[in-house]
Amino acid sequence: MTIVVDAFYFDVVLKAVPIANSKMILAVIGLCTFVFKGIQNRTTLFSRRIFISAILAVIFSLWCYFAIVANGSYNREFVHYYASFATWVGGAFGVYVILKTKHERVDLSVLTRYLALVCTAQCALALIIDNVPFVRNFVDATFVMATDFLERGNRLYGIGCALDPAGVRFSGVQVLIAHQLAQVDAVRRDSKKSTQLIIAFLAITIVGSMISRTTIVGTMLGLVYILLSNFRIQKGGFVSTVQTKSIFLLFFLIAIAATISVILYNSNQVFQDDLRFGFEGFFNWIETGSFRTGSTDHLRTMWVWPTTRRGWIIGEGRVGVFETNSDIGYCNYILYCGLIGMAIYSFYYIYNHLSLIKKFDNFIITAFLLVAVTFIVWAKVTTDIFLVDALLFCIDGDKESPLLKE
Repeated sequence: MTIVVDAFYFDVVLKAVPIANSKMILAVIGLCTFVFKGIQNRTTLFSRRIFISAILAVIFSLWCYFAIVANGSYNREFVHYYASFATWVGGAFGVYVILKTKHERVDLSVLTRYLALVCTAQCALALIIDNVPFVRNFVDATFVMATDFLERGNRLYGIGCALDPAGVRFSGVQVLIAHQLAQVDAVRRDSKKSTQLIIAFLAITIVGSMISRTTIVGTMLGLVYILLSNFRIQKGGFVSTVQTKSIFLLFFLIAIAATISVILYNSNQVFQDDLRFGFEGFFNWIETGSFRTGSTDHLRTMWVWPTTRRGWIIGEGRVGVFETNSDIGYCNYILYCGLIGMAIYSFYYIYNHLSLIKKFDNFIITAFLLVAVTFIVWAKVTTDIFLVDALLFCIDGDKESPLLKE
């Protein structure tokens, strides 16, 4: 089951079968099951939420098509976004269908535990690949990945897990873990579950940052959420026993993680280099008094904007670092489809995240944190976090059934 979730969340292509990636295979499973259930139940399974999201994805795709035609561009990067949307939803439903063979209910707690395990396993695998040549050679020979580029840059990577896309996905999982630790009493009162989730959160923070420094976005948002929820004063001006236990457990595990990291930092040169890369900004702040990294210095030169009013409105049909000389999401979206396209895409994400408030209990803060992850990350890179929403759309909710018509 964990491999299935991993195949969706960190999709890969086998060199032996380069026809489709693992996400597409799950999408086929999801689509076939979806059609079968629809015929069996003689009803549509689409919820209003997915229907509206699909319409927004189609509108964005149509606007991008208009933008490239108007600009005489051949770059179709976002013209077929509706197909990407359908593949993510289909793959997510495939994951749900397979998980249902083991679990009576595939709810948010179940999904979060699987995602936490997947991300922790990817972090462990990245360290193994970095230190064991046999494993690295096997991964490089088996999966289609830009491993040569990653190795030249001395970047850690897992299987289908690398660079900024990995950091964004780690951040999404950290927000979901924070939700469990901050809002779900069954988790807060269960020391075993809390310990497992905190360990996963810390592992993703430390090793995930070595893979992609974008991970720190989810770390900071999630940590603030956890701390504020546990330091919240109850009625009568007291802190509950559950809060006290949660705070102690959190800081105890942070202390253990910090101790292990310091020991490895002082005894292993490879780990030291990786840790300095992952937390370069903090090391520079301590050593020089300036919080900066090589990436932030480089990003300062990447704020590239349209040069005409027409370009600002409908874009110039350009996207990607090779065409725009910029990795920054805001710049690329505006250069490709203008402020109008950027507004449509932004509203699409805001709707996706906030619409889930009605599906899950106490999800308001979590939904806004997912919005925050999206818009913070766009200041660094052009990326897509819809796969998190796709999974949340398809699983069992606290207030409604998955995909069933509302």
